[in-house]
This record gives sequence, structure tokens and C-alpha cells, in this order.
Amino acid sequence: MCGRYYLIKRIYEVLKDMEMDVASSLQVIGDCRPHQMLPVIIQEGNHCQIKMMQWGYTINSKLIINARSETILDKTLFREDIQNRRCLIIAKGFYEWDIHKHQISFEPMEDILLMAGCYNKQGEFVIITKEANDVMQPVHSRMPVMLSPHQINSWFDQQSYQKYLQCEIPFHIVSGILQQSLF
Repeated sequence: MCGRYYLIKRIYEVLKDMEMDVASSLQVIGDCRPHQMLPVIIQEGNHCQIKMMQWGYTINSKLIINARSETILDKTLFREDIQNRRCLIIAKGFYEWDIHKHQISFEPMEDILLMAGCYNKQGEFVIITKEANDVMQPVHSRMPVMLSPHQINSWFDQQSYQKYLQCEIPFHIVSGILQQSLF
């Protein structure tokens, strides 16, 4: 699961280096929480742009913030969105809490974290998750699907996006202490 992530000013410089138009009105800095309006990368026509969307699908007054990569193509709630409205959630890193309520922060080895997502017609997005790898497993059983900047075009390509539903990039713990004796 991915229930919190964070942005820093440097991320917007990285996006500018990637030739993205980053208006100051689209810049959020700090912790990002469900229900917030947050910047995501979408594709319109043949080019990518940053757009503000709400984190979480609101369904019968419940908020759904994640979608499982293993079942996203089967679920009617997500099927049309993953096929036609994919996005990338911009971050520096994300948080998880272990079973003892210790907050652990994770960041990619690269300058920017791009988490796979999809959005609906109401402008709400979810983060796609997958089973945790060895780095994440001691903290949580799920983790976001993560892409690197060179995979952006493939994620938005109708013919190739499915192979990225299990994608991950190298990442590491940057704060928090894994207390192995507690696991």
C-alpha cells in the first residue's frame, strides 16, 4: 500500500530538465495525503503535461487510494481508466509504517520517483501497487509500481503499458530504523 508520499522543490527542477512545463500553481511541496489535489503527469495527444488531480477515488463516501496491479485489468472500477487514463504520480519518496508504527521513508536511487497510476473522468487518481520486494517486505506487504524517467513514453503507450504493471526501480530506506529484532 502507499498511503503517504512527499515532494521537494528539487523535483520540479528535475521535471523542467525533462522538458515538462511546471507552472508555479502546480507545485506542491511537503507531505502528500489522500484526498489532496496533487500534481500528476498525464498524456494528452502526443505530449505529457502536469495536471492537478485528487488522490483517491470517492466511491459511496469511501476513498480508494490504491489499485492492485495483479487485478487492475479485471476490476470494473479501474479497467477503463487503466486502459485509457494512465498517469504518473510525481514524488521524491514515500512513507510506510511497520507493524510497530515506526515511520520508514523510501526513495529511489534516481532524482525522482514516478509511481504508476490511473485516473477517472472526475479527475481522481489511484496509485498502482504490487507485492513488496526484499527491501520493502520487512515493512509492508505492498509497494507502489515505480518507473524511471526513461520509461514514461512506454507507460503511456497503449501497446506496452501492461508489461510495466510489475515494474520497480532501485530504491532504499532513507530514514527510519528497521528493528530486525522486532520482526
